[in-house]
Amino acid sequence: MYSKRAKRMISLYDRIEECFVRSENGKPLPHDSPEMKALVDYISWLSTPEPDNVPFHGSGLQLLTERKVDAKNGAKIYTEQCAGCHGSDGQGNPPIYPPLWGPYSFNDGAGMNNVQKLASFVQQNMPQNRMGMLTPQEAYDVAAFIHQKPRPHFDQTLAKY
Repeated sequence: MYSKRAKRMISLYDRIEECFVRSENGKPLPHDSPEMKALVDYISWLSTPEPDNVPFHGSGLQLLTERKVDAKNGAKIYTEQCAGCHGSDGQGNPPIYPPLWGPYSFNDGAGMNNVQKLASFVQQNMPQNRMGMLTPQEAYDVAAFIHQKPRPHFDQTLAKY
């Protein structure tokens, strides 16, 4: 697919590598490793269209319209709706609930380091046991609160682009 970030076509291998080095703040997998092959095979299987070529429900992220944010209100929402799983310190409870900030969170090169993307994800998917209960404004506010927290810096030497 075409990558806006890379400004070129990238392979599924490249996209998986990007997830490892940006969203997971880890190291890239060699393209010929058994782990990479397993991930590519699994994603390829998941990508097989349903018999009637109907897209899978819930696939893709529908971006919310940008709006002004209130990180102070986001802190309140985080405490009430998110801290139970992700912790008051944002460190999560891996592997079920990932850290949202701090040394083990996604890095500043990840897509979730974008307030609009994070807000859209939060509004559509969180809290996990009550998905979609937050309004778009609440999702933006909590995303702004999370966004201002410290996270690892993306190591450019790990990426191809």
